[in-house]
This record gives sequence, C-alpha cells and structure tokens, in this order.
Amino acid sequence: MKCPVCGTDNPTGDAFCSNCGYDLQHDAGAPQPVQNMAWVDTSASASQEQTFSTTPSGPSTSTLLKPNMRLQNGRYEIVRILGQGGMGAAVLAHDTRIANKPVVIKELISDENDPQQRQEDVNNFKREVTTLATLDHPLIPTVTDSFQEGSRYYMVQEYAPGETLEAYLERTQKPMPEREALTYISQVLDILEYLSKQKPPIIHRDIKPANIIISSKDQRARLVDFGIARVDEAKNAAKRKQTSALGTPGYAPPEQYQGNADARSDIYALAATLHHLVTNRDPQSEAPFQYPPARSINPKVSPELEEVLEHALTMDITKRYQTPAEMKDAIDAILQGRFQTTGDTSSYVLNPSRPLTPPSARPTAPTTRAGSGTRSGNAAQDYQEGYRARQNTRSTPPPFKSVNNMADYTTDYQNDYGQRYEGQRQQQEMVPPRNRQYFSPPPFPISSPPQQQSTNYVKISFIILIIVIVAIAILLFAIGGGSAVSTYPIH
Repeated sequence: MKCPVCGTDNPTGDAFCSNCGYDLQHDAGAPQPVQNMAWVDTSASASQEQTFSTTPSGPSTSTLLKPNMRLQNGRYEIVRILGQGGMGAAVLAHDTRIANKPVVIKELISDENDPQQRQEDVNNFKREVTTLATLDHPLIPTVTDSFQEGSRYYMVQEYAPGETLEAYLERTQKPMPEREALTYISQVLDILEYLSKQKPPIIHRDIKPANIIISSKDQRARLVDFGIARVDEAKNAAKRKQTSALGTPGYAPPEQYQGNADARSDIYALAATLHHLVTNRDPQSEAPFQYPPARSINPKVSPELEEVLEHALTMDITKRYQTPAEMKDAIDAILQGRFQTTGDTSSYVLNPSRPLTPPSARPTAPTTRAGSGTRSGNAAQDYQEGYRARQNTRSTPPPFKSVNNMADYTTDYQNDYGQRYEGQRQQQEMVPPRNRQYFSPPPFPISSPPQQQSTNYVKISFIILIIVIVAIAILLFAIGGGSAVSTYPIH
C-alpha cells in the first residue's frame, strides 16, 4: 500500500508507513499532496503516538516530535523536547548536514478544526520567520532554515545553550544580585532598542524570565521566543483567540490585553521581569498589575533601582520610559555610579565567582616573583607587556645644545634628563629591575687625570734626583783626595 504522505510502498495489511509512521488505516480517501515531507522514525518500532494527520478533520494541538525522529529528508535529528506552549513547541536537534551542529527547531501548533484560525496562525508563523530572518543582532538567535512537512510548519534557529532567568530563580530560590540583574536587563534593553528601530518597529509581547537565556558561552543575555512578536499592528491583537497572544499574566501590561501594545509594553514586561529578579517575588502568583516597592521585599535593592522600577511599571503608558534607550540610560547610570562600571553594558560578561564587570575594566590578579617585579602569570602576556614597556618607555634624547663650557653642559644635561627620567620612574614603578636601566642617565665623562698616579711619579723622581746628587758628590770627593796625595811629597 502506498503511503499518501511520503509515497513509500508498504506491504499490504501494514497499519503504519514504514518510512514516516503515517496511519495507513486512518483515511480511505484519496491521498493529498504534501510538500517536502520526509519523516524517518529511527526508534525500534513506529507507534500510534508518532502518527499525525494531514487532513482538516484531524486536530493538531500538540507536538508529535519525538527523540530520534528526523525531519527534512533526514537532515535534522531530534534530540529532546525543549518546551511546548499554546502556539508552538521547540526541540533540540542535530543538523547532520553540518557536522551535527545543535539547532533549535520550532514547530507551529494550531487547531486544524478551525480553518480560519489556523490560517491566521500559519500567516503569523511565516511572518515570524520572515521577521527573524531579517534581524541581525548578536543577542538574537539567528534563523537558519524554515520548511513545511505535511500540515506542520517548522523554523530552525541557532542554538544558544545556557540557563533561562526563570531556571536561575528556581535553582537559587533567592534574589539575584542587583549588579548582575541590571547588567542582563541592560543587554535586553539593547535588543529592544534595536527592535524598536526596525521599520516597522517589532514588539516582542512576551518578555519574561523564561524567555531570557544567559548563554553559557559568553554569559550574556539573549532574548528568545518571538512566537507572538508582531510588527506594530495593534488592531489585530484583540482579534486573537489564543490567550497566549496577550502575553503572560503578571508580566504583560494592561494595554496589551486591550490590543494597544507598542514598544513601551515591552518596557513594562521587562521591568516586571527585573522586579522578579531582585525580589524573587513571582508576579504570576500575585494580584495582577501590583508590584510592591522592591526595597520593602529586599532591603539590598538600591533606592535608584526602586525609582527606575516605579517609573517603568506605571499603569499609564504615557508616564513610563518612552523608549528602551531611555530606560537603558537609567540602568547604566546605576551601574556606573553605584558599581563603578565603565563602557558599554552590552559587552559585560558574567564571572561565576563574582559580580559582572566589563572586560576592559576587570583587573588581573598579579603574581609576584622574587627579583622579577610584578607579573600576570601568563608568559605570553608578560613577554608582550615587557616588550611594550621597554619599547614605549625609552625617551628620545634632547636636541644638541651649543654650550660655552663643561659646567654649562652639565647643568643643561641634568635639567633635561633629570626631569624626563624622574617622571618616567614614577610612571613605571612596576617595571622589573632589568628594564629600569633605560630610565637612568649615562655616567658623566671624567675630566681630570688620576691624582694618585701623579703623587707617586713626583716621589720617585725626587728619590732618583737625590741618588744622582749623592753619587756625584762621592765621585768628586774621590777625585779631589787622590790629587792632593800625589802633589805634596813627604819630607
């Protein structure tokens, strides 16, 4: 019997297709054409749970994807289910065509018993694919593929491994440190600012801790699940039948339930998320639109942050921050003023052992070795820094000066070099001793002969002179005495 879905010839009497698992006994009607359908069940046997319907009569309100199943002619192998909501499901899969690269596949889920609603869901899903495919932001997962198999629609996205903020709160059961929370929120505000500048602007509509992932690669926040994201077309939002299109209770602002959402609605939802992070108070378990002052729950929250939350969680949309950039400026001001951070918060990364710091401002713990000054502990880094120190700290000699005498030259030399090298000594106190020779002036030239050698020469000359005089006197005496004896005879 030929499968009406994938076209595989199956032995007569088989209940299920050996290739895709379709229920061959489900429908005796004429087969319906399907685009790009190729599901392969690699488990031990096909089961009723792995079948699906491509006819309008078969409701489809939950995912039918299972681990080890394959999509798109076997290219994507399902690993596990990541989550399922009212409008879609997400699974982790391997792209066998690109070295088993991990990807996320989102599946559209819709009730096929309501053709009008299903068509609207399909159009919205295709719009989401088109929207995400045009975005280019490092903190938004990239869309790499989209396809249809049977009555199901799929979108393939870059996989960002990590932990959601919701999972963090469940794991720790305590408020997140303010510095970390502000850093993550600042990064998400950077994303919202980017979305608000698209033409037309894009509204996420479902910001909450579960849709913000802290990547395990770079410890930065990523915004996911654009399933109900819309361009700024508020009129159509009220017509949606799925309540999930209205956002998540506790985080969605009041105007979103009236179909009047815009970029300021995402600001409200993000502020509700921030309030949850720093207080560990779940707004879904409390009365809607009620947020007690953060410091009344967590005294460690700064007054500046409490003021930001009060401003962003205002019921009146016209009294909130009007743009993501405006709220980001307020958040960054707290980070820079209270926590002395510098630079762009979008580049901040998380160190598990301490609060967040920007890479450019993070100090490196030095390691001291005897006789070698201060070192970082990294040989390559030490070499490069030492090389740069020796190369950059050598001063250019002063220009030649015409002087009248040696005293003038000495004075000028000391003034020029003394000021230069004294300043460099103060700036380069940490340079190892072997490099400090570049900061010392050369010795002065010797201008007078050695005094000790001159004294010895005089003494020797004086002694020789005395010896010569004595020798001459003896010689003269001897000559004079001989002559006297021979001249006078003896009587």
